[in-house]
Amino acid sequence: MNQPNGAHFFDRYDRFIGTMRAAGGPGAGAAELARMRHRYDAIVANNRDLFRGAKVLDIKSANGFWSLAALDAGAARVVGLEAARKPFEAAKQTLAELPFNPSSYEFVNTEIPPGLRALEAGAFDLVLCHGFLEQSDPRFLFQQLSRLHPKHVILDTRVVQGKGPIIRLMPRNPDAPKPKPADRYNSILSLPNHELIAFFCEFFQFRWRLVDWHTLGIVDWTGVNDYQRDRHSTYVLENIATNPAREGAPANPARRRQKPGARAGMGAGAAAAQAR
Repeated sequence: MNQPNGAHFFDRYDRFIGTMRAAGGPGAGAAELARMRHRYDAIVANNRDLFRGAKVLDIKSANGFWSLAALDAGAARVVGLEAARKPFEAAKQTLAELPFNPSSYEFVNTEIPPGLRALEAGAFDLVLCHGFLEQSDPRFLFQQLSRLHPKHVILDTRVVQGKGPIIRLMPRNPDAPKPKPADRYNSILSLPNHELIAFFCEFFQFRWRLVDWHTLGIVDWTGVNDYQRDRHSTYVLENIATNPAREGAPANPARRRQKPGARAGMGAGAAAAQAR
């Protein structure tokens, strides 16, 4: 995907990407590097206008990859929440070595639920949520998103198939030894289907649209087969209160039922289906 100055984000920050690979974090292998590049295109490059001048919250900021991408896309300020100490420190160190004003970013080492509760309503224009929905109670996450009152949310999440708004629970790593009691909660994933996300969007007053991964020009789907097969989706949510609909426009598209392989309406990819 073309960038404003002709060079892709991954090429302009190759040293940072190399540091990620050396550390064994996200982007450690060739397939994962290709995956991160495609995800960047879908999440950031495809929505660059949402980042320009925005105050951005990065939930589960890890080693700072998405926070850096937000700043590079023109965000005025980014706040990252990360529970693990090692990636939190890595993010601070990496951003300190890059030519960004130190006042334009902040990383907070905190468990995500109390970190979200501590944030002031109206403090952010855009929220990035990539991988947290699967580890949380969706009622809590959407309640916090509603309370924070951002203009937009970019939600990137694994999804499952199924009729009606549902969540499927499964172990994070089925082949791993049973974790210690204190770690068992975080070892269980709660995977939503599209109808569940649409349900919460309607309830908490967000319009939604799907990024259609099949329009991104991907030829080799190695590393992103889950997006190709509608098992992972990228949503852009729009706060109805801060972004009133055009006269006569519906608050949300008709509620849809997932149908594998179908692509229609608000963007296809993981959720396009037949209107009920």
